[in-house]
Parts: sequence; C-alpha cells; structure tokens
Amino acid sequence: MKIFWTSVLLSLLLIISLFAGCTGESSGDAEISGYIDSLKSGTQEEKKEAAEALAETGTPAIPQLSAMLSSEDKQSATWAAVALCQMGEISVEPMIRLLSSDDKNQREWASNILACIGEPAYQPLIDALNTGDQEETEGASLALIKIGGPVLPLLSLELNTNPDSNLAEIDSVIRSIYATAGLQERLDNTTATEMPSEKETV
Repeated sequence: MKIFWTSVLLSLLLIISLFAGCTGESSGDAEISGYIDSLKSGTQEEKKEAAEALAETGTPAIPQLSAMLSSEDKQSATWAAVALCQMGEISVEPMIRLLSSDDKNQREWASNILACIGEPAYQPLIDALNTGDQEETEGASLALIKIGGPVLPLLSLELNTNPDSNLAEIDSVIRSIYATAGLQERLDNTTATEMPSEKETV
C-alpha cells in the first residue's frame, strides 16, 4: 500500500511540475505578444518601453520580432529592429539566417541589424561571405560595408590566411569600404570648403 501511495504522489508531483512548466511558458509567450502589440499600436513611450522589455527578454522574443521585420508598417519594423540590436550577440545567428529569407524586408533589416550590432557580428558575416547563398552573401556584404573601417583587419586576415575564403567577394567588400570612406572624406572636405566663414556671416 505504501508503495502504491508513493507512486501516486510521485505521479501527482510530475503532473504538477509539467503543468507549472506549461503555464510559465504560456505566460511568457503572452507577455511577449503583449509587448509586440505595444510596438505595433502603442504610444511612442510605450513602444520604447516595449522594445527595451523585449531586448531584456532575449532569445524567446526573437521569433516574433523577426516576423515583424517583414511588416510593411515601417515604424513597427523599426522598433523590432531596435529591440534586436539591443540584444546584441544573441541575435547575430538568427539575423544571419534571415539574410537568406524569401522576404526582402527581412533581408534588408537583418543586414542593418547586423551592422548595428557590430563586433560580435564581424566573423559570422565574413563566414556568410564564404559559405552563404547569393542572398546571404549580398546581405553580408552590405552589412560589412556599412560597418566599414573597423572590420578591415579581419577581412584582410581572411583574405591572406584562409585558402577557402571567397576571395572575389572579400576583395570587393574591402574595395567598397575604402571607396565609401574616400567619398565621405571628399564630401566632408567639400562641405567644409563651402561653409561661409565667420566674417562672411557677420
């Protein structure tokens, strides 16, 4: 009899623990969905607070935030991108995967988010250049060009030490970074030259 009741008690404890786990997960999903709704229709302050809360939630919020990146509502997509950027390194791999998404908006946002995240995304982006499909390679190239100078040492190292690297693509990215930097410098110099002096403005 004692064995019987012990078995019953263990069974009840198992059921309770499973139920508690399911309840917690549902509660978490509901909370994330609530924040997502705030990103879509809340006030600016509510959207800011929701983005911060989702960033703190981390990995569990990434699927719903990633789905929002395909939205035609640019403001909602922007707030989703803000949350993903704030997550930092944990959103790098999900964004790398989105570079080959069938949805153009998702691909473009993923590239921008990876550029925003910065250093944790450098090597994964270079790896995507070497092994990704066409869309992934294009998205990685754009992100690396936006990052610019800080990633040049890693690109040069990859070019000179990895025999399996995508030489043509990496070389193209390096050239684009230098060209963009040169263009920006010329624009800055032109702007400075065209600005009126203090004597002219008096």
